[in-house]
Amino acid sequence: MNKILQGIAEASLGAVTTDEDGALEGRYCFTDSFAGFAGHFPGHPILPAIVEMMVVVSLVSEHAGCRQRLVSVEDAKFLNPVQPNQELVVHCRQRTIKGKLLYDAQLRVGETTTATMLIELAPAEESP
Repeated sequence: MNKILQGIAEASLGAVTTDEDGALEGRYCFTDSFAGFAGHFPGHPILPAIVEMMVVVSLVSEHAGCRQRLVSVEDAKFLNPVQPNQELVVHCRQRTIKGKLLYDAQLRVGETTTATMLIELAPAEESP
């Protein structure tokens, strides 16, 4: 497992939960030592957008019980930065749009939406 994936697993604050509608929720906190902050940006670290996507992939993988891979990004908006030591809440649900099974995710720190994305995932060949 690479350092970023290992860091995402370590940042998890507990098991994925589901609500009555089947939406997934996970909580994460990335410390100052998280590898994704290195060089992004010196003196003002923020969580890279690709890591935010990887967090959603990790959340779905954990829930599905098998590693998922990113197939496509249908839409993504990165609205506010995520800084070290902030609790990041990821809310994700499945939606079918034009015959495609997609994951609609919203990431928040407190009441502030940091990112929204609509992505397509598929099982990876390797196990989690």
